[in-house]
Amino acid sequence: MLTTTRISAVLSSTDLARSQEFYEQRVGLTLSPETIPNHLVFESPDGSTVLVYGRPGGNKADHTQVRFWSKDIDSDVQELASRGVVFEEYDFPTLKTVGHIATTAGVGRSAWFKDPDGNILAVYQPE
Repeated sequence: MLTTTRISAVLSSTDLARSQEFYEQRVGLTLSPETIPNHLVFESPDGSTVLVYGRPGGNKADHTQVRFWSKDIDSDVQELASRGVVFEEYDFPTLKTVGHIATTAGVGRSAWFKDPDGNILAVYQPE
């Protein structure tokens, strides 16, 4: 049954070496021993994973593709920024970032950034 198995986010990359450096050095994820040729698997202590595979042609998605759950978004955003992560800034009628973080009433707080291939990642702290 799918409700009892692991879940993994999957992203594509045009340059796996560049992606590996970004996810290890900037985001701070650990490369898994499950990594196989043309794939990078990064794992979290809770068993969730991000799989990045090599694919020519780039990424076409324009939405959040991976969301990292946070217990302290202010601290996590500050740490990522200190590692060179550049956050997206938004100023829309329904969504505005302040100090890289947007607050959505009844939902929580989020901050978005892109990996080297333009995949959109988020740090999210539920309300």
